[in-house]
Amino acid sequence: MPEETGPAHPNTAQPDTGKPIMGNPVTRARLAVEAEVPLAQRGPGWDRHWRELEAYVESRLEWSQGE
Repeated sequence: MPEETGPAHPNTAQPDTGKPIMGNPVTRARLAVEAEVPLAQRGPGWDRHWRELEAYVESRLEWSQGE
């Protein structure tokens, strides 16, 4: 089956920094999970949980690139 070439998600940059989001493994996981879990089944802390994980990974990536 041929690989799709379009964007996986309409939001391809973080609104606050403009950095690409697809390089973050947590963001890729979030998109995959959200494709399977209906909005009605997501709890009140859903977005916050993912944003905290994404920020943690971003901070670790920035720190490791600074060395």
